[in-house]
Amino acid sequence: MTRLLQIRVMAQTFDPAEVERALPKLCALAWPHRSEVAGPALEKRGVLELVSTLYDRVRFVIKDADVTQSLEPGLEQLAGLKTDLDSALGDWKPSEAERIAQQLEGKLAELEKLAPEQPFIVSPAE
Repeated sequence: MTRLLQIRVMAQTFDPAEVERALPKLCALAWPHRSEVAGPALEKRGVLELVSTLYDRVRFVIKDADVTQSLEPGLEQLAGLKTDLDSALGDWKPSEAERIAQQLEGKLAELEKLAPEQPFIVSPAE
């Protein structure tokens, strides 16, 4: 690494809107109030952000037992894949990162089929 310039291998979602089109139910679970947010926040709604947000929301926010029971095992796998992806990128292994990214997208597609149709209970009324 030079003093001023860093060289990085990274993964970034090209078109966040495509994530919403491909995975609408998972995006609705991750960002239930997404229509209220505009501007730069939408740019941060890519594949990796979806994985992190879903993982946290299913573990800590969503109290619907059917949702958590059906999604939690797959989200654990996704979290592991995300960690593996970060490691591959950090170790400058783009071929391995590509393989992991394909697995990650495949697992998201599987979870999209398991995600509930709306409406659903995000958390119980207080």
